[in-house]
Amino acid sequence: MKLFVLFFSLLLFVSPSVAQTNVQEICGYKTELDRVLKRQPNYLILQNALFEQAMQEFKSLSNAKRRIEADTLYFEIPVVFHVLYNKTAENLNDTSILSQLRELNNAFRKRNKDTTRIRAIFKPIAADVKIQFVLANKDPQGNASSGITRTYTNKTTFAANQFGTYTTNMKYSANGGKDAWDPTSYLNIWICNMEFPNYVGIVYGFATPPTNAPNWNGTGATKDTNSMESGVVLHYKIVGRNNPLAPVKYVEGKAAIHEVGHYLGLRHVWGDGTNTTGCSVDDGIFDTPNCKAQNATCTGQNSCTDASNDKPDQTENYMDYALDGCAGMFTQQQAFMMRFVLDKLRTGLPYRIVKYDTIPEPAAPLDGFKLYPNPLKEGQNFNVKIPGQNNEYYATSIIDACGKEVFQRNLLANKIHSIETAGLAQAIYFIVVRNAEGKIVFRQKLLIL
Repeated sequence: MKLFVLFFSLLLFVSPSVAQTNVQEICGYKTELDRVLKRQPNYLILQNALFEQAMQEFKSLSNAKRRIEADTLYFEIPVVFHVLYNKTAENLNDTSILSQLRELNNAFRKRNKDTTRIRAIFKPIAADVKIQFVLANKDPQGNASSGITRTYTNKTTFAANQFGTYTTNMKYSANGGKDAWDPTSYLNIWICNMEFPNYVGIVYGFATPPTNAPNWNGTGATKDTNSMESGVVLHYKIVGRNNPLAPVKYVEGKAAIHEVGHYLGLRHVWGDGTNTTGCSVDDGIFDTPNCKAQNATCTGQNSCTDASNDKPDQTENYMDYALDGCAGMFTQQQAFMMRFVLDKLRTGLPYRIVKYDTIPEPAAPLDGFKLYPNPLKEGQNFNVKIPGQNNEYYATSIIDACGKEVFQRNLLANKIHSIETAGLAQAIYFIVVRNAEGKIVFRQKLLIL
């Protein structure tokens, strides 16, 4: 698939004179792209290489048939909401903000009721992204925090004109906004007024993807990942589910989900092409079908015919514009891309959490399994004996705290095996044993001191 054009922000244009199902775009992406290209002329080439690298890793993992208890691992991102208000109505209450946080978590963990909207053809690739969001409980100075800041501003709007052009003043205290918390440690979400008097167009939200990336000179994090402008901006009327101020098409809190997708590296599913060029550009994700342009309704049309494995437009996807009433999924490869961005670019942002008790219980526990010594010292060998029939082998794995398989070997039953731990750090691990059918028959914690 060809990769020519990429996103920079969600610019949702609503005219009072058009039907509610009509959602059009003000193409502000060109301005943002020009800004990046001035700093990094080769940006498009490098960004496409990043997507290609991610998808190659996805294919390698898919083909490796590795037995990793990946379901035990998820990422947790601390979020701070900066509420900027000039009028009382703009100072959203905690209920609206907590509702938005809940919608983010439901979407990224595939726990939302909206998954019923996903057509049968796409259900197999709908993904639990394994990313969760929590309110930051400490500020950058280490003080206790609610994860919500509230700032009065003398700015009546952060829109620049009635056509939806916007500023970034909301991100600077000196300009009537609120300075970001350390963007390498927090996801900053600014909530403010983006509505211009007598507007013709309005920007409901925009995000800063990890631009100017990857940093190919090996010096560390990219400039834009560290930028104090890094984060998401939302119009106050569309924050949370059933916000009483929201326009009819934006009552489900989906715009924030879309924007955080951008922030974590996703493009629009149509690759930001136009009706004349859309089928020749792509979002770099192989399991989102090509489509000519953004969709505003769940029509189920097939706007592009692919040479193989042709599918209709994926209007269920959060990265299309058919959000309320349609959106209910990220794909498996989109999920991988967002985790890839956390591993490669936004490296300091998430906590990696493993819930050991989600490793499946043994189907038929083995009596007489021996593992000793346990705990053991770093670098010390341990012994394993697996009961069973003579000449019977069991696949034995060591799973680390990131859910990664760090050791795998087929061990013969009724024999004592000495396992080296050289290279394994002091930590808690799991020993997982599977029978010939691949079913877990034993698991036990292994502690290296």
